[in-house]
Amino acid sequence: MAEDVTMTLEVKGLSGGYGKVPILHGIDFAVAEGEVVGILGHNGMGKTTLLKTLMGFLPATAGSVRFHAAEITRMAPYERAGLGLGYVPQGRGIFPQLSVRDNLRFAWHDYSGASEQDVMESVLADFSRLRPLLDRDGGALSGGEQQLLALARCLMGDPDFLLLDEPTEGIQPSIIEEMAETLLKLRRNRGFSVLLVEQNFDFIADLSDRVLVLERGRIAGELSRADLSDQNKVDQFLGFGAARSTRAQGAVTRSAPPSSPRSVAEMPSFPTGTGPRRDPAKPQTHITSAGTAMSIRRPTLAQMRSMADRFGMSLSDQDLMEYTQIIEPYMQAYDRLDAMPDYLPEVRYPRSPGHFPDPSENPLNAWYVKTEVRGAPDGPLRGKRIAIKDTICLAGVPMMNGSSIMEGYTPEIDATIVTRMLDAGAVIAGKAHCENFCLSGGSHTNAKGPVHNPWKRGYMAGGSSSGSAALVAAGEVDMAIAGDQGGSIRIPASNCGVYGMKPTHGLVPYTGAMPIEQTIDHLGPVTNNVADNALLLEVLAGEDGLDPRQYKPKVYRYTEALGRGAQGMRIGVLKEGFAHPNSEADVDQKVMQAAERFRELGARVEEVSIPEHYTAMDAWTAITLEGLQDLMMWGNSTGTNYRGLFLPSMTDHMAQWRNRADELSHSLKACMFVGEHFQSQYRGRFYGKGQNIMRKVNERYLAALKQYDLLLMPTLPIKPQEIPPSDCSISLYVQRAFEMVPNTAPFNGGLPAMSVPCGLSEGLPIGMMLVAGNYGEMKIYQAAHAFEQSGDWRAM
Repeated sequence: MAEDVTMTLEVKGLSGGYGKVPILHGIDFAVAEGEVVGILGHNGMGKTTLLKTLMGFLPATAGSVRFHAAEITRMAPYERAGLGLGYVPQGRGIFPQLSVRDNLRFAWHDYSGASEQDVMESVLADFSRLRPLLDRDGGALSGGEQQLLALARCLMGDPDFLLLDEPTEGIQPSIIEEMAETLLKLRRNRGFSVLLVEQNFDFIADLSDRVLVLERGRIAGELSRADLSDQNKVDQFLGFGAARSTRAQGAVTRSAPPSSPRSVAEMPSFPTGTGPRRDPAKPQTHITSAGTAMSIRRPTLAQMRSMADRFGMSLSDQDLMEYTQIIEPYMQAYDRLDAMPDYLPEVRYPRSPGHFPDPSENPLNAWYVKTEVRGAPDGPLRGKRIAIKDTICLAGVPMMNGSSIMEGYTPEIDATIVTRMLDAGAVIAGKAHCENFCLSGGSHTNAKGPVHNPWKRGYMAGGSSSGSAALVAAGEVDMAIAGDQGGSIRIPASNCGVYGMKPTHGLVPYTGAMPIEQTIDHLGPVTNNVADNALLLEVLAGEDGLDPRQYKPKVYRYTEALGRGAQGMRIGVLKEGFAHPNSEADVDQKVMQAAERFRELGARVEEVSIPEHYTAMDAWTAITLEGLQDLMMWGNSTGTNYRGLFLPSMTDHMAQWRNRADELSHSLKACMFVGEHFQSQYRGRFYGKGQNIMRKVNERYLAALKQYDLLLMPTLPIKPQEIPPSDCSISLYVQRAFEMVPNTAPFNGGLPAMSVPCGLSEGLPIGMMLVAGNYGEMKIYQAAHAFEQSGDWRAM
C-alpha cells in the first residue's frame, strides 16, 4: 500500500476461535479508507470466525484490532458499531416475524446521524426494491430480498466500514448482480471501506481491489486485481475447484485491466466505485464447438499422470493427451450439469439463524444453537418444543456435527423429519450438541467441550446424541430427535433417565442427516414419557421416497399401544446381556428387578440365551469401521451407488477433513486406522463377512422373538462415568468413547430397541432395554407404558 493512504482497519497478530478450539493464528492485514478487500478460501478456513472476531462476537486470544486508529480489541460489538463498523452476518440474521419496515427500524440508533425516518428514507433510496415490501414479513421474502434487507438494515446504523459475510450465499444470479451494483454505488456515494468474505469468485473479483487468501486460519497469500485475471495464480492459492461462480464460466479467461494498480493511492478511479469491469463485448467464457460453456476445469497433464499412477496404469504423455481428448464429451456433460439449478426440497417455514447461547443459558453445554422455528398453527405436536441433534439439517441454522471441521456450515434444506414435525405443529427450539462426528458413546468429544449429565455435573450425559437427551432430562425441551449407529439414542437416554427409541432400520427417513454408515444409521425420538415418544414416532415414521435405507416400512398408530398393560406379554431376559466383563452389579440388579416387576404386571418372564449376541459385536465392528471409512470419510458423508437426496454443500464442507485431519477426535482417528487397514489390506472382505454374520445374528434374535414378544436386558452394562479431563491420555479418551456399547450395538443390525429408565444408583440413572422384531414398536410401547405406569422409576 502507498504510504500516504489512511488505514481504516489495522489487524495485527490476531488469534482466536471457539473456546479451546483455535481457529485464527496470527492474522495480519490492513484495509485502507475507501478500499474493498476480499477474503477468499475454502469452507472452514476461518473466514466467518475472522469477521465475528473483528466485530467482537468472539474474543481475541492474542493480537490487536485498530479502527480509525482507535484500539477496539476488547470493545463490545455495540461499541464497535457506534464507531462506524457495520456487520452483515452469514445467513442474513433478519427477524422473520417482523415486517421489513420494523426490521429497518430495529437497527436505527442515536449515532445513525439523523432521525429514524430520515435515515430510513436515505437507505430506501439505495434499496428501492425494498420500498414496496415494507409491510411484508421478513420471513416471506425471497432469499435475495432477505439479503438486501440485511444489508439495508446494517446501513441504518450509518457505518463507514462494512463486514460482509457470504452475501451471495443461496442467492439467484440476478440478485447477485443487483447487489454488486448497489455496493458499487454505495462505495461511490458514501466512500465505504469493505471487508468481503466470499466464495463466489466472480462477485469478489468484480468488487475487490485485492483479495487475501485464508487457509487454516492464516493469511496464505494476496491476489491483486491483475492476479485475479491469472488463472494459474488463482489455482496456486486456491487449488482445484475452490470457489463457486455466479456465471457458467469456471474456466474464465480474465483480461487484466489496462492498468493493474496494487495500492489505493494508485487507483484514482476506485474511490468513485467504478473499478475495472468486464467488457461485455469480449467473450469471458470458453465455449466448446457444441456451444457448451466450459465451467468445469479440465484435468491437466500432471493431474492425468497422477490419476494414472494411482490406477497402476503405464501410459505415455501422448497416451494421456489422447485420453484427454477422448473424455472431452464427458467433461461437457459436467459443464451442462454445472449450469443446471439443483433440485432440492422447498423450505416451508420462516426462521432466523438463532444464536449460540452463552454458558449462563447453556449450563450443561447441551445446546449448539438456540432458535425458534414455528411450524403449522395446529397438529398433533402443537406447542411441543423440540431439539434436534446437530447432525440433522435445519435450513438457515448452523450445523457442526460436534466437529470444528464442520463449523461454519449452514444447510439450505430441512431434513424430511424436520418438515414432518413442523407440519405437525411443532416448534424447533434449536440444535443439540452431539459428539465429534458421532464417534463416541461418551459425551466428552464435542469440539466445544463436554456435555454434562443433568443428574450429576462432571459425569457423562452419554453419546453420541448427548445434548438431545440432556435437554429433555433437564426439562429445557419437551422432546428431542437423536441418531443411533451403535447406541447413540439409547446410551444418552439411559444415562439421563429418559425414554429413547431406536426404531426399526428404515422406519424413520434419514434424509437430510449426516450419516456414518447406511446400514446402521437410525433416527428416533427421545422424550420424558412413553406417550410423547409414541406420539413423536407417529409423526416421524414412514417412507419419503428419498432415503435408500427405507424398504416399504410398516407404520402403525403407536399411541394405540398405550394403556394395554403387560398382562400376558412374553418377555425373554437375555442372559448374554448381563455380566459383561465391565458390568456393574447394581446395574444388573436394577434391571433384574425391572424384569420382576413385569412378572408382577402379569407378563411371562423367562431367561433366554442367544450366544450370537456376542458375535454381533464383532460383525458390527467391521461394518461400522470399514463402512464409515468408505461413506463418511472418503465419501465425504455422501458416497455413491444409491438413489436419494444429495446435498452437495455438505459434501464440499465435509471434504475439508483431508486438510484438517489433526482436528478429528481421537475416537474417530482410532476407527479410521482400523477401517482403512482392512479396506486397503483385505479389500473389504471383512465388511462383507460382517454383514453376512449380522444377518445370521438377526435370524437368531428373530427366532427367539417368535417365542417372546420382547427381549429385555440392561441398556448399558455401566452407569454414567466421569468425564475424563481434557488432558487425559488418548487411551482413556477412546476407552470412555466405546466401553458401554456391548448391548446397544448388536441391535444396529436393524431391530427396534428402546431404553426405559428403571432406577437410580449413586444418584445416576440406569436404563433397561426392550427389543422387538422388525416393526415391533407397538409391543415395545405397550410394555414400556405399562412399566412406566406401575410406579415412579426413580424410586424403584
